[in-house]
Order: sequence, then C-alpha cells, then structure tokens
Amino acid sequence: MQFSAVVMTTLMALALVFMLPTKVHEDRVANRSRWLMTGGLVLIGVQFLIQYLSGMRTSNMTHAVMVNLVHFIPAAVLMSLNVINLERQGRIKRIEWIIGAATWVVATVLVLCKSLVAASVIYGIMQIYYSYIQLHEMSRLEFMLDEYYDDGRRGLLWWMKLTIVNLSLTTVMVPLMIFSQDWLLTSFALVLFIGIFYMWFCFVRYVVSGASSHLQEAEQSAEQEQHEISATAESLQRVEKAVEKWTAAGGHLHSGTTKPMAAQEMKLPQYLLSAWIKAQGYASYSKWITTLRVEEAKNTISAHPEWSNEAVADHCGISRSHFQRVFLEITGVTPTQFQKN
Repeated sequence: MQFSAVVMTTLMALALVFMLPTKVHEDRVANRSRWLMTGGLVLIGVQFLIQYLSGMRTSNMTHAVMVNLVHFIPAAVLMSLNVINLERQGRIKRIEWIIGAATWVVATVLVLCKSLVAASVIYGIMQIYYSYIQLHEMSRLEFMLDEYYDDGRRGLLWWMKLTIVNLSLTTVMVPLMIFSQDWLLTSFALVLFIGIFYMWFCFVRYVVSGASSHLQEAEQSAEQEQHEISATAESLQRVEKAVEKWTAAGGHLHSGTTKPMAAQEMKLPQYLLSAWIKAQGYASYSKWITTLRVEEAKNTISAHPEWSNEAVADHCGISRSHFQRVFLEITGVTPTQFQKN
C-alpha cells in the first residue's frame, strides 16, 4: 500500500511538472496552483516513502503517526491554498499562509510532545478555516458567473465544490487512518488515494479546458461595474425601451449571450442593464434571461406541440442539457407536463 502511494504521488507530481500544456506556463494563476499541488503531492509521497523504507507502521506505531501528521498538515495547506488561488485569481492573503505555517509549527510541537490527539484537533480546525474561505469564495464566483453568463456556467465550479468536500473528508480520515490498523487502515487509505487522485485529475482537466479564462472574464466585468455611477429613474426607463426592442427582435434567444454582449446590442452601458435587471426583481442576469427564454419556450410548445424538447431548447437559446431543469425550476412542471396541461 505504501509503495503504491509513493508511485502514484510521484507520477502525478511529475505529470504536473512536465506534462501540462505550454499555455499553463503562461497563465500565472494556473502555474502557481500547479506548483502548490505539486508540493502537496511531494509531501504526501515523502511520508509514505519514509514509512515504507523504515517499516514504522509495524515497528513503532507512535512514530508512524508522528510522521503522518507532520507531513499531512503542510500537504493539506498547499492543497487548500491551491483551490483558494484559483478562486481568487492568484490573490492568496498573507494571513492564510501564516495560519497554515502556524498550524504546522504548533502541531509539530504537539507531536514531539506525543500529544497526537491535540495535533489532530489543530489540523481539523485549520481545515475548517480553509473550507470556510473556499465556500465563501465559491458563493462569490457562482454569483459572478450568473451575473455574466446566460446559462449553464456554474458547472465550471463543480469540481471545486467536490474538491472542498474531499479536503474536508480527508481531514477527518487522516486521524482515523493513522490510528487504525489492518483492514480498517486499508479501507481508509484506499479512499484517501482515490480522493487525492480525483483532486489531481480535476485540476488538470480544469486547467487544460481553459475554464479559468471564463472566470477571469466574469471577474473583470464585475470589477468594471463597481466603478460605474448609479442609475437614475430616467435612465432605467431608457433601458426598459431598449430591452423591449431587443427582446422583440429575438436578441435574448441567441445562446451564449453574455451580459456585456447584450448591453452592447442594446447600445447601453453594462451597469445600466445590471441596475435595470435588479430593479425588476431578478437575482442575476442569468436568472433574468433564462426566465425570458422559458417564457418563449412555453409559447413555442403551445404553438408547435409537434416539436421535440431539443428543438424547443435550440429555438429558445437554452442548452439541451439544462432545458428540462430550468423549465421545471421556473414553471414548476416539466415541458412534457406543460404540453399535456
């Protein structure tokens, strides 16, 4: 088991260093995350290598636990900061580095004093802190994507959510694993290995897909709006007329229309369109334009009952994979139920 872990972490670390596309080297954020994850993998591999070569697990259980904690804590810090780095486009705060370093120092002192349970508790508190930051940033990114894109972009963050959950579960499992033996140890270790491989695989897939560029676009748009002036009642009336003209021409039915694109087609400043959407009671641009498209879908189903769901979705600018879900979410019934009624 230990030898397999060494081989696995070594191969994953080498892949991050040598096998990612050239464009990763040009992306400052992705490149930094690549090295953070590589550092975490190396630390995990080193602790397994030490135990494999020394046979600690069988000869001295206490020393094995000490080695585990001393290496797992900085590895968890690097893995957690990897996610935060991607969420914040490279803006990791100094306090977040300090918390990780301080946790490792305190836990190491406790380990040397053989207070292993206390060290495990400190490790858990640290990971709760990082998980809170990651979930807070995740909420911000989801809102930002909804404010910029028209449909289905939240899926870009799905792997981050699962990675956060995986890191939290790993925090629980590491103490359980280091104090366990026999079949229980093997079970915990297997789950840990799967979790580590999943984080690595999702990170590589995320970077290679270029999804980070979508987040950068949305964030730049949000930052630009923050510097715009407030909308007046008169300007909102102007937006109302522009929106009516735009929807009458079917502008909202073009899939992939971002908020800046919609504002440009309406010949409006982006911040005015945002202000008008919020004045209409919609939580985000995505919610507003999706509601318009579902209304069009209802009219289309009524006018063309012979059309398939795929045809209706294409006509209304809704991605086929999300059509059933958004229709049910807004109307309370599926397209098929709506047609029958």
